[in-house]
Amino acid sequence: MNNDIMIEFRNLTKKFKDFYAVSNINLEISRGEIVGFLGPNGAGKSTTMKMLAHLLKPTEGEIWIRGNGELQKLSSHNKDYLLNNIGFLIENPAFYGNVTPRLVLKYFASLKGYPRNKINNRIEEIIEFFGMSDWIDKKIKTFSKGMRQKIGIASAIIHDPDIIVLDEPSTGLDPKARIEIRDFILKLKKIGKTIFLSSHLLYEVSEIADRVAIINKGNLIAFDTLDNLEAKAKKSIIHFELFGHPEENIKSMLKNIEEIVYPLTGISRDLNWVNYIEESKIFQIFFNGHSENQLNILEALLKNGYRIIEFSVPKAGLLENLFLEMVNPEGNLNFNNNNHSNLNNVHKELIVEEVQ
Repeated sequence: MNNDIMIEFRNLTKKFKDFYAVSNINLEISRGEIVGFLGPNGAGKSTTMKMLAHLLKPTEGEIWIRGNGELQKLSSHNKDYLLNNIGFLIENPAFYGNVTPRLVLKYFASLKGYPRNKINNRIEEIIEFFGMSDWIDKKIKTFSKGMRQKIGIASAIIHDPDIIVLDEPSTGLDPKARIEIRDFILKLKKIGKTIFLSSHLLYEVSEIADRVAIINKGNLIAFDTLDNLEAKAKKSIIHFELFGHPEENIKSMLKNIEEIVYPLTGISRDLNWVNYIEESKIFQIFFNGHSENQLNILEALLKNGYRIIEFSVPKAGLLENLFLEMVNPEGNLNFNNNNHSNLNNVHKELIVEEVQ
C-alpha cells in the first residue's frame, strides 16, 4: 500500500432517497500536496466534506485516513482517533466576541488532546506563524473578518494535524486578506501538511493547488494537475497586450493576427478562437496548450511587427475554461465577450452557498 496516501475515497456514495448527492467517487490525496475541490452548486462538495468529517455516513463506499502512520478505514469505532489527525475549518468560523485568541486556541488544543504542558508554547508558535502576536490577548470582537479567519485556521491546526481540510477559507474576504490566507496555506504545505481545499474561487485554487478535483452532479469528472488537464483538453488561451492603443481597425487587426498565427495554434477553425477585450486592451488567442506552439505564436507576432509588452497563459483563466467545458460538455467554448459574461455568471453561481 502506498505510504504517501493520506486520504482515500473508495467508491464513495451518498444517496438521499432516489437522489445521488455523491456517486462512486474514487480519489487519493497524497502527503504534502494541496488538492483543490471544485464544483457548481449542488455538485456534492459539501456532502463529501461532511462524510469526511463523519457528520454524514456514506450510503456505499469507504473513506480511509492515515493515522499514526497507518491508513485506516473511517468508522464509528475509530472516528475520534482518526479525525484527530485532521484539522477542519468551516466556511465562516464563529467565536464569542469577548474571548481572545489565546483562550480560543487553548480550548481547541485541550479539546483535541494536545499535551497540557505544551499548549502554551504551541499557542505562541501558531500565533507567531500567523503574524498575530500583538493580537493574542485582544478581544475577537475587535477583529476584521480576515483576522477571524486566520484564528479559524489556527484553531484547526493547533493540535498539529498532518491533514488540513479547508472549506471555503477565502469566501467574503477582501483581496489583502485572501492573499494572506493563500500565503498561509502555502506555508502549511511547505512544512509538510496535506491540504484538501474546497473553494468557489477558481483563480485561488489555480494559484496554490497541486491537483484539482472537479465534481459535477455527484460524479468526479476530473482529477489531475492543471498542466495535465490542459494537455488532455488540448485547449488553452494566450493573453497578450500591445504597446500603445492599436491604431488600425480592430477587426482588420484580428483578421491579420488570424492569418499569421492560425497555422501555429494546433487547433481547427470551428471555434471563435481570436478576440480583443476592449475594457482591458487584451488580445486572446485560443491554442492547443503546447509550449512549442506558444513560443511559435510569440515569435510570429514579433516578426510581423507587433510590439508586445505582455504575453502569458494565465492558469486562472485556464481553470475557468476547463471548468466550464467539463460541467457543460455540450456547450461550445468561445473566447469572446459572451464567454466572459458566462464566466462572470459562473462566478456568481459558485459564490452561492451549496445546498447539498
